[in-house]
Amino acid sequence: MDTDCTLDSCPAYGLGRKALIVYLAFLSAFTPLSTDLFLPALPIMAEYFQATPGLTNLTLMGFMFFFALSMLVWGPLSDKYGRRPVILAGLTLYLLSSVMCALSSDIWMLIGGRVIQATGSGAVSAVAMAITKDVFRGRTMENVLTTIQTMMLIAPMIAPVLGGFLLALSSWRGIFWAFVICGVVAWLGLLPLRESLERPTEGPALKSLGRIAFVLGHGRFSALLAVFSVASMPIMVFLATSAYVYQRSFGVSPQMYSAFFCANALASVLGPTLYPRVLRELPQRGLITACFAAVAAGSALLLLFGHAGPFWFAALMLPVTFCSTAIRPPSTIILMTMLDSDTGTVASLIGSAAVLCGSFAMLVSGLWTDPLVSTAVISLFAGLFCLAGWLILGRNAKRG
Repeated sequence: MDTDCTLDSCPAYGLGRKALIVYLAFLSAFTPLSTDLFLPALPIMAEYFQATPGLTNLTLMGFMFFFALSMLVWGPLSDKYGRRPVILAGLTLYLLSSVMCALSSDIWMLIGGRVIQATGSGAVSAVAMAITKDVFRGRTMENVLTTIQTMMLIAPMIAPVLGGFLLALSSWRGIFWAFVICGVVAWLGLLPLRESLERPTEGPALKSLGRIAFVLGHGRFSALLAVFSVASMPIMVFLATSAYVYQRSFGVSPQMYSAFFCANALASVLGPTLYPRVLRELPQRGLITACFAAVAAGSALLLLFGHAGPFWFAALMLPVTFCSTAIRPPSTIILMTMLDSDTGTVASLIGSAAVLCGSFAMLVSGLWTDPLVSTAVISLFAGLFCLAGWLILGRNAKRG
């Protein structure tokens, strides 16, 4: 059955083309919300369960680790069994685990619930991008992918603010009940979705998982995947260190920190928002090169002058954030269109690799006593690595 969406019809979704785009954008925000919405509640949960901060942080790090791993399973399975069954399985796990977290009686039950929640989230994230390539074509596909990338950037920036608002209205358990509500909405939104996979992979399930090796066997794809995944490090390390930089290093109030954080959030949203309107008209290679160079230069300035004060730190961090996010839409489009098959596997690798690189950056940032220095150094490394890799790959492509 033809499931391609046009301006007039969208066989893939019973409520129409615009409703499908809204639904896919909502699904793409699932994981960032699940990761960051409860960040303000971490100290409260540690006190409630009488657990150490390190043990409580496993609810975050464990989520990200199992989310990344689960995507590598769900993506290939969606190429074999279809997108709809995988989303249904993922949302069911997400709903049940969110209830488990909300009713947790000890920290280990909460950690276990978060691991299951991460596994369900992996299915949702892996399939959202795959459906986009299944049913949209050309510029429309680029626009939808840009929308998805924008939501994935907006969600982690606004989630801590929303989490603080929920904590003012309820206890930490209220945040997980909010996850339950999100899961129910997503499950209801699944009902009008029709299967979009037209050519499933053949063979047993284990052979489907072997498609990961097949996709990674394309050398240029793997190299670009590494470059674009490392590019996620500056944003992720900022999320991990910003509260410590502003509140501990500079001594600003939590309210003032929220203002600085929102400014950075606007910069992160501006990058992908401008892509379909302005940046897409620029030469793609030149745009990505300039963004990587700007990340490296901005990070070097941050290392040199960031300690001058909170406004200096914010001003120097803005271009790093903007350029780190501006390359997300074109990089995703490049990777998603490199192979004609294995769309679910490709989408899962893109998401999984970015999360693993970002998680590694967050982990390494804890090795420094000065969070500002760790932010600048890791961002500088990411900018230089990505710039060098991108230029080398471009030179090799011209020779080929």
